[in-house]
Amino acid sequence: MNDFKSWYFQFPLFTRTYITIAILIGILIKFKPSWVVKYMMFNIEDIFRFQIHKLFTHYFIQGKIDFNFIFRTIMINFAINNCEKIYEGPNYSDFYYFISYVMILGNVFAWFFEESYLSGTLIFALIYVWCKKKPFETVRFYFGLTFKSEYFPWILLAFNFFLNDSVAQDLYGLAIAHSYLFLVDFLPVTHGKRYLTTPRFFHNFVERFITPYTPFAIQQRRFQQQNREANRGGFFQGQGVRLG
Repeated sequence: MNDFKSWYFQFPLFTRTYITIAILIGILIKFKPSWVVKYMMFNIEDIFRFQIHKLFTHYFIQGKIDFNFIFRTIMINFAINNCEKIYEGPNYSDFYYFISYVMILGNVFAWFFEESYLSGTLIFALIYVWCKKKPFETVRFYFGLTFKSEYFPWILLAFNFFLNDSVAQDLYGLAIAHSYLFLVDFLPVTHGKRYLTTPRFFHNFVERFITPYTPFAIQQRRFQQQNREANRGGFFQGQGVRLG
């Protein structure tokens, strides 16, 4: 049990939380599909009836538990894990602000194009941002295909297209992620002004209620504690002895 706990908590906080929720929803879809449709999928009319949770629950729907779900989970872990680790440290709140940005604009796409869920949009947006920020990483894809990460979004689009899967959600994610990087990374360089920044209240909320439970924060606290314990054994410590 301790081995599983150690393995589980080594993953970044949002990564393990998302995958856990997706698995639970997958079990619900297998046994209670009508419940998921009624209470979790995006529906603008229900949102106006104050079912506010439907603004974000549909991003966690990855389908029922089956063999294909395993492959989707591998891709989900790859996307969220890599992207989340980029923001670990003082800028961790920026990661959650990016997630919020994707969900807000994604809901606009869901309403306009009458989509029921946009989990694929979120995952593709995370992949796109990671590939743009880490363009020279080596990616190992299906069938042993290896390439640089800068090409991964386009290869994934082509792969889904040739499998006759809908690439609409991928395109939504690409557009949202590209607009985010344009506002956060490109315009500040070309115009000398940031048009999209993480609000101070949002940063403080994440730092207080989310960051302390992340693996990197827990490891940092352990390191600080070890340093304090080591410093206690310094020179000239202990009770003095009077001579003569």
